[in-house]
Amino acid sequence: MWFIGGKHVRGMTLLLVMASLAGVLSACAYTDDEAAPATASPPVPSRPAPPPPPTADPALAKEQASNQTQLDQLLGPRPSDLVLGSSGGLGGDGHRTSLPGIPEGRYKVTSACVGVTDAALLIAQPDRRGGSSHELALKCGTARSMTVNLEAGQVFAHLVPMTTEPGTAAVAGFWLVPAP
Repeated sequence: MWFIGGKHVRGMTLLLVMASLAGVLSACAYTDDEAAPATASPPVPSRPAPPPPPTADPALAKEQASNQTQLDQLLGPRPSDLVLGSSGGLGGDGHRTSLPGIPEGRYKVTSACVGVTDAALLIAQPDRRGGSSHELALKCGTARSMTVNLEAGQVFAHLVPMTTEPGTAAVAGFWLVPAP
């Protein structure tokens, strides 16, 4: 009769008593009437705040606006039969735009740039077998045109500077219209 009055019964009893006391004590709640002591310094944030956005250089903005005005004069008014067209800054890696779908056909592309010496307009349909692309080299300050054959589907246009000269205020644009 090792289990009656033996070590195992006393150990089991002690375990049950402790478990019930733990449940009773955890139900008690104590409140502190005193305020928490103030810390000597405010807590440090886990990450520093991001830097403020860069402020626009008024001289650069004025030069880019002047270049855009010249570009608008070179390209002329927006065509009524415009399929795709865009203009924007050539800073960094240039200016991109796309159209999810165009009808198959011949198109006339007119493009110009202002603010650097050379740029290029790249027209691509990379979803075609082997991809199709057309490039129009530009001498900035004049408008150039070319006719391209495009398949039905998505078309991408990318205006890029073709020089290493600084051209942060340079702009370029193009019109894509059905060819006559």
